[in-house]
Amino acid sequence: MELMKEEQFISLSQKGECAQIEYKTCTEEVSESLYETVCSFLNHSGGQILVGVKDDGEIVGVNPAKAAKLKTNIITSIKNKELFVPSPYFTPEIMEVNNKTVLFLDIPCGQYVYRYNDRFWDRNGDADIDVTDHPELLLSLFERKNPHLFEERIVKDLTMNDLDHDTFQFCRNILAVIKPGHPWLQLTDEEILVHTHIAKKDLISGELGLKYAALILFGKEEAIEDFMPRYRFEALFHMCTYEQYNDMRQFPNRYDDRRTMRCNLIKVYDELTKFTERYLPDKFYLPSGSTRREDIRWDLFREIIANLCVHADFSSGYACFFHVFKDRVVTKNPTRLSPENPEGELTLQQLNNYTKNPLLVRVFHELSWVEDMGSGTRNILRYAPLYYPNYKVEINNGSQFIFSITYMDVTSKVEENGTQNKKMASKIGENGTQNEKMAPKIGENGTQSEGMALKKFDELNDDELQISLNDTYENKKAVIKKHKRQQGVISLIKQNKFITAEEIAERLDAGLRTIRRDIEDLRGLIEHVGPAKGGYWKFLK
Repeated sequence: MELMKEEQFISLSQKGECAQIEYKTCTEEVSESLYETVCSFLNHSGGQILVGVKDDGEIVGVNPAKAAKLKTNIITSIKNKELFVPSPYFTPEIMEVNNKTVLFLDIPCGQYVYRYNDRFWDRNGDADIDVTDHPELLLSLFERKNPHLFEERIVKDLTMNDLDHDTFQFCRNILAVIKPGHPWLQLTDEEILVHTHIAKKDLISGELGLKYAALILFGKEEAIEDFMPRYRFEALFHMCTYEQYNDMRQFPNRYDDRRTMRCNLIKVYDELTKFTERYLPDKFYLPSGSTRREDIRWDLFREIIANLCVHADFSSGYACFFHVFKDRVVTKNPTRLSPENPEGELTLQQLNNYTKNPLLVRVFHELSWVEDMGSGTRNILRYAPLYYPNYKVEINNGSQFIFSITYMDVTSKVEENGTQNKKMASKIGENGTQNEKMAPKIGENGTQSEGMALKKFDELNDDELQISLNDTYENKKAVIKKHKRQQGVISLIKQNKFITAEEIAERLDAGLRTIRRDIEDLRGLIEHVGPAKGGYWKFLK
């Protein structure tokens, strides 16, 4: 492993603590919190600990005479099977930075679930969270460490009667056109499942065990609702730009058309492609030396739709979203962090060839909906500039994988064959979506907390929020904006009681001081328990 350089250490000290960077003072001895951070980094996506650095990033160093002992104590502790189970492997590095002695710990993402001193620790933002006594968080940790667990798990009581024969035939019809000699054309439904390893036949009893991959890909809607009640895809059209959507004063409507899908993944892919045809402009071009025009819309967005479908963490129970705005397309899917694609902002070039659901990918590959590993990124880079020269891709990886691509200049006139004007958008779509008055509102991320349905933050009323607006109605716009923002604070806390004020500010695109004032206004309804780092929110009413 390449040694850390002084300038690299200084750069890390200036970035501030985050999901993968932690500062520890530890001038004379190793603190208990250092080992908790080690455990949380092992269980999350890895990280780096700078020892001899204060919380504000100031490099103070450790006692030079004790540096070697500090290193030895760390190595001894991580090898102590009574403290760390299983024992991790890494070596602290002693460095000289700004004429001060410091230690640098590069913690890998562990292959297993680790515990320290009989406690399980996980990372949430810049905080170490003890998840031992939180069954849902602990389960999520174990499932994250076994990335192929869910799709490969046998679904008890799932039978061939729960699968949709028409979906199998739909796949055969596609293959008959694009791959006339494909073996699926001669196989039964059951043989297709065995051929793709999404079903497993017991060699002794001959009983067919169907995996979650089979249910997700080929299941009847009623079977999916029985075995995966929170499975859902949402396609939403917004007759506004992305920025306007986030400004409730201008565009209070959350969407202008909506398609909710609880069908299998094959049908979801088909429905989402139809949704793009309905609301995104056609763009054709003539490749050099060819007489056949190519549909760039299809070439580009089939990659984005396929990625949304096959790379979601279906074990989470959270919905997947496909948003079409006037200027961009935004997709959101629950995900599992991995060392291949760490947390935070990423570029297309930084995305690694890693799939969380290889069984789903294999079936989509057979149908030519995905190609070889890495082809999706290459195709987006190839087709995006042809669709819109000034395209912009933004990616944020966390508990959700958020992909955004700008496909139109916000100042340009919307094409007739693309997104509809306001007059048209107010009508109910032919696909059965409801108008604003009838349609139930959905959450930004569509999730529900365990055992308690979350309301969308713009549905919460004043009584629930305990917000007094009596004295501020002279500035109605400001009041509305503040009200919606505070509702957003409540919604985010309901979804994640460990969320920090910094994370709330980032999610709501607001200043940290503004969010802290909002939190102060909400005292009496919410209370923060414990330290700023590692504490949690509690509702008082």
